[in-house]
Amino acid sequence: MSERLVDRTLREFSDDLASERPVPGGGSAAAYAGALGAGLCAMVLRIAAKKDPDAFAARVAELDNLRSDFLRLVADDGDAFTRVSEAMKMPRKSDEEKALRKQRMQAALLGASRVPLEVAKTARRLLDTAEAAMSDAPAMAVSDVGVGALMAESALHGAAMNVMINLASLDDVGQVKALSEELDRALEGSEQQRARVVKFVESRIAR
Repeated sequence: MSERLVDRTLREFSDDLASERPVPGGGSAAAYAGALGAGLCAMVLRIAAKKDPDAFAARVAELDNLRSDFLRLVADDGDAFTRVSEAMKMPRKSDEEKALRKQRMQAALLGASRVPLEVAKTARRLLDTAEAAMSDAPAMAVSDVGVGALMAESALHGAAMNVMINLASLDDVGQVKALSEELDRALEGSEQQRARVVKFVESRIAR
């Protein structure tokens, strides 16, 4: 399923999201938003690098890696939800069946929390990179950095919603606390960071 999902055309992926099937869902959409943002920022730095390729090579490579990570996470999120769905369908007639179902459900929910958390952390790295790239953006491409930052923030906050909804059903208090703290660190200051990028881009456009 993973390979089929990430190899869909844009129209097919949009159709998949619009269908009655739960996969792909919001988590996959958030990850794909991150991939789009990383692609935009990479494009901007590649344009800037035409005058001095060596000066930008490492940052372009980082953005390509981020985009690759996001695409993997599009599929990983769908797979994680599928495991939750499969656990929900397990029989629960006897006490043994109920216990096994609960065990599988909790394991699946933990996985379904960790994947969007990785999306959120990756999106924050993208937002950091977008902010660092904005001053290097050529005049005609500065708006692309702004869009990249907006996509990064959408990926971050969209992923955060998916983390929280899965943590709400997780029984392991220690895991809930640890994952919640990781998410808080990813979110901390992100709105202000996005605002700085947008303000910079708008100031360049208004000239």
